[in-house]
Amino acid sequence: MSVSIFSLCILTLSAQNFRIRGTVSETGQDVPIPYANIVLQLPDSTFVNGATSNTKGEFVLSRIPAGSYRLIVSCMGYESTLIVLDNLNRNIEIGQIQLSENSHTLDEVTISAERVVTRIDRQIVLPSPTQIQASNTGYELLNRLMLPGIQVNEMQNSISSLDGGSVQVRINDVKVSTAEILALRPHEVVRIEYIDNPGIRYADEGVSAVINFIVKRQSSGVSGGINLNNAFTTGMGNDNIYIKANNKRSEFGLNYYMSYRDYSQRRVDQQQQFVLADGSIRQRYRKGSNTPFNYTSQDVEVSYNFTEPDKHVFNAVMRGNFYNSQRRGFRQTVYETGLPDLTTFQDPKNKTYTPAIDLYYQATLPRKQWLAVNIVGTHIIDDYKHNYIEYSDEFTHPDSEYRYATDGRKYSLIGEGIYDKEFSHFKFTSGIQYTQSYTRNEYTGDTEALTGMHNSNAYLYAQIQGKLSKLDYSLGVGGSRQTFDQDDKGYTYYTFRPVASLSHPLWKGASLRYNFRITPALPSLSNLSGIRQQANEIEVNVGNPDLTPYRSYINQLQFNYQIPRLTMRFGALYNYRRNPIMGEVRRIDYTDGSYLFEYHVNNQRSLSQFNSNGYLQYQVIPDLLSVSTYAAFSRYISRGNTYNHYYSNWFYNGNINFTKGNWAAFAYIGNRYNSLFGENIYYGEASSGFNVNYRIKDIRLGGGMWYPFQARGWVGRGRKISDLVKESSTTYIRNNGNMVTLSFSWNFNYGREHQAGQKKLNNADYDSGVVK
Repeated sequence: MSVSIFSLCILTLSAQNFRIRGTVSETGQDVPIPYANIVLQLPDSTFVNGATSNTKGEFVLSRIPAGSYRLIVSCMGYESTLIVLDNLNRNIEIGQIQLSENSHTLDEVTISAERVVTRIDRQIVLPSPTQIQASNTGYELLNRLMLPGIQVNEMQNSISSLDGGSVQVRINDVKVSTAEILALRPHEVVRIEYIDNPGIRYADEGVSAVINFIVKRQSSGVSGGINLNNAFTTGMGNDNIYIKANNKRSEFGLNYYMSYRDYSQRRVDQQQQFVLADGSIRQRYRKGSNTPFNYTSQDVEVSYNFTEPDKHVFNAVMRGNFYNSQRRGFRQTVYETGLPDLTTFQDPKNKTYTPAIDLYYQATLPRKQWLAVNIVGTHIIDDYKHNYIEYSDEFTHPDSEYRYATDGRKYSLIGEGIYDKEFSHFKFTSGIQYTQSYTRNEYTGDTEALTGMHNSNAYLYAQIQGKLSKLDYSLGVGGSRQTFDQDDKGYTYYTFRPVASLSHPLWKGASLRYNFRITPALPSLSNLSGIRQQANEIEVNVGNPDLTPYRSYINQLQFNYQIPRLTMRFGALYNYRRNPIMGEVRRIDYTDGSYLFEYHVNNQRSLSQFNSNGYLQYQVIPDLLSVSTYAAFSRYISRGNTYNHYYSNWFYNGNINFTKGNWAAFAYIGNRYNSLFGENIYYGEASSGFNVNYRIKDIRLGGGMWYPFQARGWVGRGRKISDLVKESSTTYIRNNGNMVTLSFSWNFNYGREHQAGQKKLNNADYDSGVVK
C-alpha cells in the first residue's frame, strides 16, 4: 500500500508544471534591467523555455515540468549569470538577480546553443556581441545573421525573400521604412524575431516573411547619426541622417533619407513578333542607344513619443515622400523588313508627393493584455506624363506621336485596433482594420477622361496560438468586405482568409512544420479603371472594370535541422491560384486593313506554382567566418482563357561573411529568380558584390563594388510569350557594372536616457490608382 501511495505521489508530481519568477537589476543598485534575456536549459544545454524581462526587470517562466535545470540571465553590457536549479518540484520566487556591468559573457560554447530558438511561426535570433560590434545599421546586422530564405543587400539597402515574396521589416512590432532600418542602432537590439510563417495578422498585407527587431529603445538626451553610401564612378547614393532628443517622458525625432540614381549609359533592346489575321508575322527589332536615366526619392519623418512605462504610449508621426523622375525615357532605332528605319523616343516623367500623419495609442492592461489603436491619414499627389514619338527623317517632323498625362489625387483614412491576451495555455489575438479612400484621376492628351472612385475596406481577424503536448499550433481566420464605387458602377467583394500551422519536433535539433493558408487578392485601383492608354500606332493598354477577386491556396511543408555551427532547411510549396487576374492579348482587326493589339487584364483560369528549396548555413569559425548557400527549383503552369504556358527555373545564391575585431567583410553572388505570371516571364536580378569596412569607435569606413567583372553592367530582362505577340526586352545599365562605392557612418549619443514606448501597429497607403 505504501509503495502504491509513493508511486502515485511521484506520478502526480511529474505531471505538474511549475513557475519561476524573478527580477533582474544592476549589482549594488535598485535599478531594474529591462529586456534581459532569460533562458532555461536542461543540464545538457537543451533549450526548454525563455523570456525577456519587462521594463521593471520582471520575468516569469511558466509551465515548467519537474526536473533539474540551468537558468541563464544575460543582457548586452552586463556579465551573464548562471543559476543551477536542482530537482525543481515547486514554484520558485528567485527574487533579484543582479548583473554586473561589462565584464565577461558566458563561454562561447555555452551560449551558442540558444542563439536561435524555434517557435510555431518564427525563429527568435539572439545576435552575438561580435555580430553587433561589426554592424552599424539594421541591414548590416541582418546580413551577418544570414537568416534562412532571406537575401540582404546592405550595399543597396534591400531585403527580399528568396521565394520571390515580399519581406516586411518591423521595429518593436512597428512596420518601418528604409530610413528607420538605417537609423537602427545594433547595440540596442535585444533579439530578432524572424517570422517566415506570417499569421492572420499579416494576411491582409500579402507578405511572405516578417523581420521584427526587438530593441531596448533607450535613447539619450540627444542622439543621432549619419549613414552615407555613394559611388564615385557614377551617380548613385543611399544617404541617411537622423537625430533624437528627449525631455522627461517625451521624445522628439527627425529622420531624413535620400536615394538617387543618375546614369548616362542605359539602353533598352527589344525584339517583337506580331501575328496578323492572315497568319503572317510582322517582326520588329528595336535597337537601343544610350540615354540618361535618373530619379530621386526623399523621405522625411518628424515624430513625437510620450511614454509612461507599462501604462500608456502615445506616438505621432508626420511623414512625407517626394519622388521625382524626369529622365526615364529611352531612344531606339526600329528595323522592320520592307519599311524605312524609324527612330523612336519614349519619355515618361513622374512626380509623386505623399504626405501622411500617423497617430497611435497603446494601453497596457492587467493580466497580460494590451490594446492599441492606430489612425493614419494620407494624401497622394501623382503627376505622370508619357510621350512616344516616331521619326523617319532627321527629327524635324514626327511620323506619329502619342501623348498623355495624368493628374492624380487620392485621400485615404486608415483606422486599426488590435487586442492581445495571454492565457495559461494559449495566446489570443484579434483586430479590425477599416480603410476609406477617394481617388480622382484626370487624364489628358490622347486620352481625355476624369475618373472618380470611392473605396472602403473592413478587415476583421482573430487567431489563437498554443501547444498540445509536443505539437505547436496556430489557427487564425480573417474576413473582409471591400467596396468600390466608380462613376455609375458599384462593386462589393467579400474575402475569407483562414490560416493554420502545425509544428512537431522529430529529434534533437530537428522539426517538421506544415502551413496552410488561403490568401485572397483584390483588383488594384488602376486595373479596375476602364482607361485606354495608346502606347504606339499598333499597341494599347486597356483596364477592366469587371475584374473580381481571386484566391490563392498555399500548402507548405518544411523540415528544419539545427545544431551548433550548422543550420539546414528543406521545403516544398504548392501555390494554386484560382481565377487569377492576369494579362492577355487581343488583336482588333478593322475593315480598312488596320489593326490594334490590346493588352488587357482579366480573370483567367488558374496559375499553379510548385517550389522545392534547400538552405545550408555553416559557421566555419564561429563569430569569425560563416558561409551560406540556397538553391530552389520552381515549376509554373499558367492557364488562361485562351492560352496554356509552362515554365521552369533554377535559382541559387551564396554568401560569405567575415568578422574579426573592427574589420568586417562580406561577398555574395546569385543568379536570376524568374517567374511566370499570365503570359509574361519576369526575370529577377542577377546579383554580385563585395564590401569591406573598418570601425573606429563610433565611426565606420567602408568600400566595395557592385556587379564586379561585368563589362555590360547591370542587365535586366523580360519576355512576353503570347501566341499573338512575342516580345523579348533587355535593359543594360553599363554604369552599374564594376561600380565602386564608398561608405561612411557616424553615430553619436549624449545626455540622459529615455525609455520610449513602441507602437505595435503601423499603416500606410501608397496606391495612387493611376494607370501608367
